[in-house]
Amino acid sequence: MAEEESAQDSISFDVLIVGAGPAGLASAIQLAQLAKEHQRPFSIAVIEKSAEIGGHILSGALFDPHALNELLPNWQDTDCPVRTKVKHDDFYWLNNSQSAFSIPPLLRPKVFENHDHYIVSLSELCRWLAKQAELLGVEIYQGFCADKIQFEHQRSDSVTSDNADLPIYMSTVKGITTKAMGLDKQSNKKENYQPSMLINARYTIFAEGSRGHLGKALIKQLKLDKHKQPQHYALGIKEIWQVPKQQHQQGRVMHSLGWPLSESSSTGGAFMYHLDDSHIAVGLITDLNYSNPYLSPFDEFQRLKHHPLFAKVLQNGKRIEYGARAITKGGLASLPKQSFQGGVLIGCDAGTLNMNKLKGCHTAMKSGMLAASAVYSELIRDHTHTEPCYNALFESSWLYDELYQARNTTAYIYKFGQLSGAIATYLEQSLFSGHAKWQLNNNVPDHACLLPISKANKISYPKPDNQLSFDKTSSLYLASISHPDDQPCHLQLQDAQIPISQHLKAFDEPSQRYCPAGVYEVITENNQVKFQINAGNCLQCKACDIKDPSQNISWTPPESGSGPNYRKM
Repeated sequence: MAEEESAQDSISFDVLIVGAGPAGLASAIQLAQLAKEHQRPFSIAVIEKSAEIGGHILSGALFDPHALNELLPNWQDTDCPVRTKVKHDDFYWLNNSQSAFSIPPLLRPKVFENHDHYIVSLSELCRWLAKQAELLGVEIYQGFCADKIQFEHQRSDSVTSDNADLPIYMSTVKGITTKAMGLDKQSNKKENYQPSMLINARYTIFAEGSRGHLGKALIKQLKLDKHKQPQHYALGIKEIWQVPKQQHQQGRVMHSLGWPLSESSSTGGAFMYHLDDSHIAVGLITDLNYSNPYLSPFDEFQRLKHHPLFAKVLQNGKRIEYGARAITKGGLASLPKQSFQGGVLIGCDAGTLNMNKLKGCHTAMKSGMLAASAVYSELIRDHTHTEPCYNALFESSWLYDELYQARNTTAYIYKFGQLSGAIATYLEQSLFSGHAKWQLNNNVPDHACLLPISKANKISYPKPDNQLSFDKTSSLYLASISHPDDQPCHLQLQDAQIPISQHLKAFDEPSQRYCPAGVYEVITENNQVKFQINAGNCLQCKACDIKDPSQNISWTPPESGSGPNYRKM
């Protein structure tokens, strides 16, 4: 059990894990297993900002069980929700809104194959993993939001500087501070006010998922991305449908490239997965390095569903869930240093997605397992706040091998476009098995890629038909968002004037379109143009934090428990 240091003010654990996604939960389970195996009990806690485990979890999700096999070898003998095995695997190039070309297996790199993989709901899998962690003694706290990192800065005489007159300070992570609850819009205390709490830990593992706000702060504060290319991202938008049985083929997987994104010279791809119980997962992934400020990932997704390949499966079906999430996809060239004094940064918080396999769940889990082993090695030596030996374990693991083989994939697509980039990837993987001697980098950050509207073609999107395509309002209803209106706005502008004074003229304020939830609007009120933030709509996808051309918008967590409540994502 945890040791309480002062009532309601602070609490301490040996290990604190921030985020109950696949990386964080795998790390917790591995740590608890090691402690049990060696009879060395340690207090382990996981905090999760969503009201329920899995509530903020969204992925495609095609699942490679490699890491799960290592973590829980008997999972197939349990009620684990990994049960829909891939039976059919199709890949298409969409030429336009009506036609498509089937890409045969011979023209796909072997790493794209999905044999022995599964179609899963990552929300359901995380709920199951949380139960396994609790059975091992891990304490899991839902609805607790990590707000800030506790740093300790000490002068170091063992580190030299280029400028001998400047002192060098070492920053150590000692835990986190939770977010205070019960504040109104003006940050005044309401009757239900609950103060923030210090959670101290000998080691803290950060597993917030893509573009985690603490991970972002860690990378900046500790310069973990020094000598790395900028991180790159995509926005994934997904729906769950229930379709007539005759249109459902359990275990079928379909991916596509090309239209509709190809019309605007943008890159990304679509997917449609047949789960169990006549459920279909369908989605569009839009790379956030796109250049046309008029592009709307949400509306591109609505167009996609009218293509005959998708429409024939979805027609007469019913949408039951909607959501969106950023995807960290820069690969090995963008991967920051993951260990530091007092902790480790893991999973999509760091960027461990394998772009060759188009999968990140198994790699996130493995990074969490490696972090657990590294931290455990420090604990059994009775160390506190040292730097875990994560990097050595990482570089000798299959996780590193996978990321190394996929290191050029994102850069090929960004530099050469979707079709030429896919061909370059195929040639490298087929001829060199991912071990070519060269490495491509893309040093232009996603937010710097937008063209001014004077150089862009305006895009006109068709109105939704409310059968296959829908508006944002009806879509948000299916995300089951819970967000009390009377709380401080969690979407912060460094300069409130920039959206109107700069972005409106230059880019027609692109947040109106890149946000898949209608959070940002430009309105006219009393003959004055204003920028409006509808924070209660936020899906916590982080697209605004990534794509804003001036990096003027910062996503911070809202009050604990706020946000979507996904069930089958």
